[in-house]
Amino acid sequence: MPTVILEQLAADLDGIPANRLADVQELAGLLLAAANAAGLNPASPPVVKIHPRGVSAVLLCHGGHVLLQAVPEAGVCFVDVAGIGRVQPQRGLDVVTRRFGARQVRIDHRRRGPATQPTPSSEGA
Repeated sequence: MPTVILEQLAADLDGIPANRLADVQELAGLLLAAANAAGLNPASPPVVKIHPRGVSAVLLCHGGHVLLQAVPEAGVCFVDVAGIGRVQPQRGLDVVTRRFGARQVRIDHRRRGPATQPTPSSEGA
């Protein structure tokens, strides 16, 4: 049985001009560009919603996603790029950070998989 691994990058971006975080069309295009760079294939069009607490944007992909949660007046954006299989979430995050021109970026990279991984002794059994 093949091992399933989810590659996930979550990032906190700070110091972004408010106007870059509030343009719905620009954010939708950014989600598509980030997914393409990461090797993810969109499963639906991007959704971007402006609400009293900021902006939420999501692109669901086959086997992954690109998410943005922004607070324009604070110049902050939280980003999550994840996918299963041969994906490169760092490339997707690079697209986002370059486009926003964030002054500070903090990244958390995770490789997620089943709670029970095969051990070397159980693989041949």
